[in-house]
Amino acid sequence: MNISSHGLSLQETNSTLGLTTNVNYFNIPNDSYAGLVRRVTVKNLSRKPKNLQFLDGLPQIVPFGTSNLFLKKLGRTIEAWMKVENLERRVPFYKLDVDPTDRPEVTPIKEGNFFLGFHYEKDLPEIIRPIVDPQKIFGPIKDFSLPGEFLAAKHFLPPKIEMTRSQMPCGFFLLDLKLAPLEQKTFTSVIGTMRDLDSLNSSLPRIISPGYLSSKEQENQKIIEDLQQDIHTASSSREFDLYAKQTYLDNIMRGGYPVILDSGSVFYLYSRKHGDLERDYNKFQLQASYFSQGNGNYRDANQNRRCDIWFNPDIKEDNLLCFFNLLQADGFNPLVVKGASFTLKLGTDLKSALKECLREEQILKISSFLNNPFTPGDLILFMEDNHLLPKCPYDEFLDILLSCSTKVSEAEHGEGFWTDHWTYNLDLLETFLALYPERLREILFEKKVFTFFDNDRVVRPRREKYVLKDGLVKQLHSVILDKAKNQMILERAHDPHCVRTQYGKGDIYRTTLVNKLLCLLANKLASFSPSGCGIEMEADKPNWFDALNGLPALFGSSACETFELKRLILMLKGFFSKNAPSEIFLTEEVLFFLIGVSSLIKNFLGSDSAEKDHVYWDDSSRLKEEYREKTKFGFSGNDSPLKTTELHE
Repeated sequence: MNISSHGLSLQETNSTLGLTTNVNYFNIPNDSYAGLVRRVTVKNLSRKPKNLQFLDGLPQIVPFGTSNLFLKKLGRTIEAWMKVENLERRVPFYKLDVDPTDRPEVTPIKEGNFFLGFHYEKDLPEIIRPIVDPQKIFGPIKDFSLPGEFLAAKHFLPPKIEMTRSQMPCGFFLLDLKLAPLEQKTFTSVIGTMRDLDSLNSSLPRIISPGYLSSKEQENQKIIEDLQQDIHTASSSREFDLYAKQTYLDNIMRGGYPVILDSGSVFYLYSRKHGDLERDYNKFQLQASYFSQGNGNYRDANQNRRCDIWFNPDIKEDNLLCFFNLLQADGFNPLVVKGASFTLKLGTDLKSALKECLREEQILKISSFLNNPFTPGDLILFMEDNHLLPKCPYDEFLDILLSCSTKVSEAEHGEGFWTDHWTYNLDLLETFLALYPERLREILFEKKVFTFFDNDRVVRPRREKYVLKDGLVKQLHSVILDKAKNQMILERAHDPHCVRTQYGKGDIYRTTLVNKLLCLLANKLASFSPSGCGIEMEADKPNWFDALNGLPALFGSSACETFELKRLILMLKGFFSKNAPSEIFLTEEVLFFLIGVSSLIKNFLGSDSAEKDHVYWDDSSRLKEEYREKTKFGFSGNDSPLKTTELHE
């Protein structure tokens, strides 16, 4: 087995049979479909000719539209929706007829997965007839460990009748070969996804044409090697050099890779939830389009972008805006970071902006699509479907359009609130200022471009989440859906998850980064445990260590975040000693909260009571609960001045 960053190859030499088999896998890059290539080469090592009959393929191919829930919990039920089409073209198309969700609206499914097997005869491509009914190959052996029907036949013949509905299908091709001594034969299969059957059939001549797959293999390798070139390392250890490249590639796969357009717009490609193969609970979502992006967890993407600015300085403050803007007024953040979308800026004159790229009638067609948030990939697919070919390259067209647009970082709650997610933002800020130290005053004190994420989940006060269970005091169901807040967010026409002024009824509240940092500081200073040691696990989740999932119910806390809090304070003190304004403006509610916490800390430091840790915890928690109740729907929008000398004190 040989593993590279861009492919996998397997080789088996069977001395008894006198055969060597090579299998090579690689991805299809930069095309209108997703595909995995399996190329198999069989060589006769003996001095005698060999007559061979063999099957190659997959014992199960899941039809498009089968959700994870149906696959794992309702596997027999979902088979009723399964079908295989396109056998007359020898390229099966696997799909469900309609979305199987129980609802009155019937939604047809046009997308499908496909299996294409072919080889070359005298340099001409020939598609091999497929077999899609696993019973014809395996018979009663349902675990697919042995192709019983195939092995039982003296000469296996393709089935005349196959089940193409209401069962989980397979994808195999059958081939008869005669190999002369030392002769070898190569055959290829492509397993992938197409947007519809017409797209599949129209793409077949291109896919099987000589040279296409070889060029895609080279292209795939070049893309990955170009990505790794950012971290090219030449040391005395080849293993270390390769390790650096592979680690960087792993980071890209989890955190994404930034593409910076001429307009300054930053767009992350490739990102998706971390890919530990044993974690089958991870729901991978990758956008089936150009400029593909996926979902990820806040901590994971944040961790993996901490050093991005060193490799790609042109991203500037993009990650600061993305992750700090997802911080909430309560100091927590949503779990799931989704791909970015764009919205047209108010007052954009599309005719004027796109006149060099599209004709007037084309601009009218595209304007309806751009009324809603869009992604670059979906936009190009829309243009292809509607035959809106621009006069300039797509990259150039996107650059013009995105310069007239605002980027929206999409996110959703997920589950609970972890105690450590905020700490990785400090890494982002440190690396940014290490590269752009001259921008400290601007990014912290002057740019009012930061917002707060508005979540319909809230942390309950102690009186509601502290319960007696089995005779013990527990902290349970700490985070709940607030129905009134959920309704308020649903009714917003744009940027629904941005906190508003007038306690939810006004405009989006925009502020400075230092204001967000001080809001975070106040929340964490009011979150010490009753022993005064760790930061409380007050919102159903621990920190990064999943094995601690039971601690929040037992009033667990973490000292790690205590040290991160100290780090935040030292960073802030450093910022205020370097070129800070003499006065800053803070959110009215945050300033009141901060002043209250400051008073409690002074009382704590001046107390000799053995109970002072518990007293501070009780008083600061009450103050925090009052602040969270007041700001649950938003801020007043009033900013109050504070002298930096007072803040330092």
